[in-house]
Amino acid sequence: MLTFTNTAEQAAWTLAEALSEKGFTCMKQAEEAAEAFRSGKMAMRRQFKDRGLSDVDADIRWSGMTRAKKSLADNGWYMSQAAMYNQAAAAQYAKANYLKNR
Repeated sequence: MLTFTNTAEQAAWTLAEALSEKGFTCMKQAEEAAEAFRSGKMAMRRQFKDRGLSDVDADIRWSGMTRAKKSLADNGWYMSQAAMYNQAAAAQYAKANYLKNR
């Protein structure tokens, strides 16, 4: 059980927890976008293999598709959001620690 010495420390800790949770949510969405890219790429490779074409041809075709571009863009966006929220959470945890030790 956490004990707080003042309301400012508790507020900083609560905000840090909320920011951290948002960071984890963004990371999960980034992972889902990466998985969508990977599964689409594998499906394209299977389709091309059935037609007797190479994996390289499939990768080239997949990388030009809108779904692939969206998956990569979503992954980049959510990764940057996760980093932002995690940095903000770290700052709030540091603030809570400072207020506790002050």
